[in-house]
Amino acid sequence: MFRRFSVVQDITVLTMGFSSVVQIGDTNTLEVKARAIAVQDEKGEFIVKDPPFSSYIIFRDTEITIPLRVKETRMHVINACPFIHVGSIFQRSMLTSACLHIGSLDYGFANSRILQIRKYAESSPSEKDSI
Repeated sequence: MFRRFSVVQDITVLTMGFSSVVQIGDTNTLEVKARAIAVQDEKGEFIVKDPPFSSYIIFRDTEITIPLRVKETRMHVINACPFIHVGSIFQRSMLTSACLHIGSLDYGFANSRILQIRKYAESSPSEKDSI
């Protein structure tokens, strides 16, 4: 991994969501994982007995599948200036499985799975009242 020095004067993050990470410093491997089920019910009736994650095919695997490197590349790099200088970082929002990394990173992988379920009413109120 190529090492460089990262210098940041100011970091501002307003909102961080589930499984979001702010990482400062050198890292070999970074894995970020988040899973969620979002239910929107038009009637406003939320049932606690909804099926668990394992009932849905997108949530059945237990580990993040990380692709393997097929081939290593040999390189010789000389950095004339080993510093990366940034005055300011402003991040308004970091949502599910987001990562803000400052420093050297050898390999990073993020995996976010969100299943959104919308439950609609069987008929709208205007249809019941119509002739």
